[in-house]
Amino acid sequence: MKQVSNIIVVIIILITSLNMIDFPWELRFTDVKKNYLFVMVLAIILPFSVLFWSLYRESKPSKVAGIIVSLCLSAPCYIVFIFANSDYADIKNEGIDYSFEEINRLQVNDNSYVLYRTNGGATTSFGLVLRLEKKVVLGLNVVNVIYSKYKASESTLESIGSQQIKMQIQPYDKHGKVEVVVLNI
Repeated sequence: MKQVSNIIVVIIILITSLNMIDFPWELRFTDVKKNYLFVMVLAIILPFSVLFWSLYRESKPSKVAGIIVSLCLSAPCYIVFIFANSDYADIKNEGIDYSFEEINRLQVNDNSYVLYRTNGGATTSFGLVLRLEKKVVLGLNVVNVIYSKYKASESTLESIGSQQIKMQIQPYDKHGKVEVVVLNI
């Protein structure tokens, strides 16, 4: 059982770490609700896996250290769970993730370029994120951020041949100008 607890804690810590590190490519579920559900499950499992690990240690200092680490992880994991659960409930009821709302999609060759509007809440401005999304298997996508702009809320996507995408970003306020961005793909 000691080996099982070692394996479980390593896998959970590895999965959690990989989701927190900003890699160029990320795994995301096609169904937005599953992304939030995944985060909630990790937030629950992480402190419990460390607690489970500590229960199978032979030395008392290892057990105490594991319990302390588990307790220290519990508070931030609980906060993450509460926020993810709140967003999950909203998405489940409304069907849309307003914090990362899809506003345009463009298919070029076998690739999907998806434009999202980000919304961090009342104290932040909208932003735009263009991602390349490739289907991997059973509702799982490999995602790469191609372009992002903070303080922008509307844009169009247009394919220029098979090698470029043109974005026309509308002004964020009445003093701005339309910004045209051409991206090589």
